[in-house]
This record gives sequence, structure tokens and C-alpha cells, in this order.
Amino acid sequence: MIALVFIGTFLIKIPVPMTQGYIHPGDSMIFVAGILFGWKTGMLAGGIGSAMADLVGGYAVYAFPTLIIKGIMGLIVGFISEETRKNKKIKFSVSLISSAVWIIFGLILKTILNSNSGNLSVMNQLEVSPEKFSEMIKNTGNVLLYTMIIIPVVIMVISLILRKKDFELFSFSNLIGTTIAGLWMVIGYYTAEIIIYGNPVIPIFSIGFNIIQFVSGIIISYIIVIAMKKVKAI
Repeated sequence: MIALVFIGTFLIKIPVPMTQGYIHPGDSMIFVAGILFGWKTGMLAGGIGSAMADLVGGYAVYAFPTLIIKGIMGLIVGFISEETRKNKKIKFSVSLISSAVWIIFGLILKTILNSNSGNLSVMNQLEVSPEKFSEMIKNTGNVLLYTMIIIPVVIMVISLILRKKDFELFSFSNLIGTTIAGLWMVIGYYTAEIIIYGNPVIPIFSIGFNIIQFVSGIIISYIIVIAMKKVKAI
């Protein structure tokens, strides 16, 4: 699983504008590791595989943050998926707390954006005009607002529809586990990039790309897990 995470992260890189980061399909392998093999495998595969890809792929500045962020990401997938299946009270508490954290995080980001709408130093760093910067702030704010609302709703709908076909795989526990892990990744990289770049504004513009990364990772991981279960059944 360490090798699969490394390959998924290293082979396909899509650079993120305005930062030195990139998005990739490697998260799907972290989700697979956590769902199928538990939190220990998810943690080791996520942390080591992703950090190695950063080191070898020319993104060494991200290697240490990635080791921590992706390691915890894999741990979250496996741990929440397992524990919330056992205890409904934990499931409710985890869902409630994660939703509150995500909403608070979104509000903090919007406040930061609005308070820096006329920040000339940020505009110079991004090499954009005031009009373009204003448009970027508006678009990013809309993305944050939509994702705060859409992601929880989509999870519930998918769980209700697909768990009839495979209750264990499409349980709310698995879906909330992968989603919370993805949200942790978004928050983790935002914090890391503040430290790396010394600026709380610029990293906000990469959040939309990170959301796309973990959502697509969830989709790919479920396609893989479904295929593996069919092969096993045969």
C-alpha cells in the first residue's frame, strides 16, 4: 500500500496555480488502505508513501508536512470507519463535531479573505490586478460556501441510496470517515502553507483544488474497492 500511494501520488501531478503544490490521485490509495486494512495500514501507507513521492518528485519542502498530514489522514479513514460502525453515539458525535469544525474553518477563511481584499503585497505576489484579485476572492468564497453545504448532503444521499446494494461498503461510517479525512487534509495543508509561505491568504486559493483532490480520491477508491470485492467474490 505504501508503494501504491507513492505511485498514485508521483506519476500524475497537476500543479496548483499560485502555490508550489500539486494535486494527484494518490489519496484514493490512502482511502483504500484505510477502508480495507484499518488505521495502522492507512497511517503508514498515507504518510510514508506520500512523503516519499514529495521527496523524489521535487517537492521536498512539502515532505515533512505531508508525512504528518497524510499519515493522520489514513489513520482517520481507518479509525472512524471502524469505530463508528461499533457505536452509534460515536458516529453522531464525530459527524456533529466535524461539521462544526468545517463550518468554523470556512467562516475563518472568508473573514481572512474579506479583510485582505485590498492587500497590495498579496496582489503583487500573485501578480494580478485589483479587479482580478477581487474576482478570485469572490469565487473562492463561493466555493467555500457551496462545499460547506453540498458535501454533507451528498454523503447522506449516497449512503441512503447505495447502502442497500452494499451496506458495509457504502455505510455512513465509511463515507464520513473518508470525508473527514479529506477535510483534515484541506485544513492541514492550509496550515502548513501558512508556515511555508508566511502568508494566510495565498494558501486559501489552493483549497478548492485540494477539495477536488480528495473528492475525486473518494470516488476512485470506491471504484477500486468495488472491483476488488467482485474479484474476491468470483
